[in-house]
Parts: sequence; structure tokens; C-alpha cells
Amino acid sequence: MLVVSGEHYNKPAATLSSLTHQRRQLVSRALFLSLIFAAHGAALAAVPCPARPVKVAFYETGSLYFDGDKGVDRDIVDELARRIGCRIEAMAPPRARAYAMLQAGQVDVVTAALPYHERDAYAYFIPYMQQRFATVMLRDVPLAQSTPQGFAADPTLRFGRVRGVNYGGQRDQWLARMEAGHRLEQGASPTTAFRMLGSRRFAAMFAIPLQYEKELADLGLTDKVRIADWFPEDKPPLRCLALSRANFTEAQRAAWTAAAQSMQIDGSIKRILAKYLSPEEAEKAQILK
Repeated sequence: MLVVSGEHYNKPAATLSSLTHQRRQLVSRALFLSLIFAAHGAALAAVPCPARPVKVAFYETGSLYFDGDKGVDRDIVDELARRIGCRIEAMAPPRARAYAMLQAGQVDVVTAALPYHERDAYAYFIPYMQQRFATVMLRDVPLAQSTPQGFAADPTLRFGRVRGVNYGGQRDQWLARMEAGHRLEQGASPTTAFRMLGSRRFAAMFAIPLQYEKELADLGLTDKVRIADWFPEDKPPLRCLALSRANFTEAQRAAWTAAAQSMQIDGSIKRILAKYLSPEEAEKAQILK
């Protein structure tokens, strides 16, 4: 109870409760931050970078990686390297080859990787963002055929994919169905696949916003397609750094994980995403809200 100008004033209990809740949140967040950064510092102190540059296989598509030194993944890897103190050797092999090189220990890191049980034997996975796969479809596909059921029912419609890429969930099942019906076309790279879409080799394909927004604009196809979400019940797949088990120890993996977590906490990944995505898509892509 406060006395103001000779009158008694009772501060509302709801306000006090709200302030107490806010203080608890701030204390909890501060403690979480301190633990993350402490783990980050301890991991880095225990695991120096290798003497040679770290070989990173980027996924050259859309705004993930382009022009050799631009894109979400390039910015994220550069910031990780700065924090850890590593040098980076960048390359952009085809996707299937990138995973084969990772398994053989010929590259150290693959970016924008989707975690799969089959890859656990040769890779550690460090998640850093998420994005839903949309169905990118030619606009002149009739509306009756623009659903999975309608598309599947029309044998004249073909579907496209990027060779060596897994899409997860019901999308992989859909692709298997298209392949079994001899209705699947494959491009060696995402850009090749988008060109095949533009030349009408197939009528639709899966892609994430960080791919299709730039790829479609570069090819002048933005107004010639529609975007649909065929499988809204599927969770957005995580995008990870895949680290070669042949070349990284568990302690080194912990160092990279701690650095990636610190970038989530301090907002660095959010700021990088905001450079290449709309505010709405950047918010959706974050895995730490």
C-alpha cells in the first residue's frame, strides 16, 4: 500500500503479478543465455579449429546460396566460422554428390541438409532453420487437377524433382507414386528443374520459399505459376548443417552446435533470414521463437 498526497493507494494485484511474471521471464532468459554462451565458450576452448580450411558443400539454389558468396547459408556459415575461428573452403557440388562426398569424408559440412535415419551413420545434424515445401505448379493446370487427388487422376500431368533430394513426409511418398507411374522427371540441380518446369517438361514440383522466390524471378516465371500447400498437416522440415562423422569428433560437433545455438539466441539467424525473406516467412523459418 502506497500513500500519495495523504491518500491510500493499493497497487492492483494483477499489475504486481504481471511484473513478477515478467521478471521471472527475464531471469529465466538471462540464465538460459548464460548457460548457452558458457557451453559455447567451453566447447570452443576445448576444440580448436583444424589447421586446414573446413570444406563446406553449399546447396546452390534460390537465396540459399548464389553467386559464390551470397545467400542465407553462406551468411550463416561465415558467421559460424568467425565465432569458432575456422577458415572455410566453399564448393557447390550437385546434391547427390554432396552427400556421397560427405559420407566418404571428402567434404566436412553439407548445408541445408534434411535429417534422415539413413544419414545418421555418417553425419551429425545441427538444425538452424525450417521451411515448408510448397507445390509450385504451372498456372494453366486446371483447378480440378491442382490438388494431389486431381493431379494423380490425370495421367497426362507429370511431376518434377531434383535428383538426390529428399523432401520428407508425404512428399516422398507422392514422388514414389509418380515414379511408379512413370510420371516423374528429374533435374540435376534446382535451377535445371525450374527451367524444365518453365519449358513444360512437367507441370509441378516441390520447393521452399528460399528456393522458388528467387529461381522463379530469375527465370521470369513468377506470374506463370501458382503456389499450393498439398500437405499442410506435415511439419516444416528442419534445415541442418550435416557434419561428417569421419572428420568431426563429438567435441567438435558440440562446438559447432553451441555456436549455432548462440546465433539463434542473439538473433543473428533471424537477421540473416530477414535479408532474404519477407518478415512473415522469416518468422516462420526460425526454430527458436
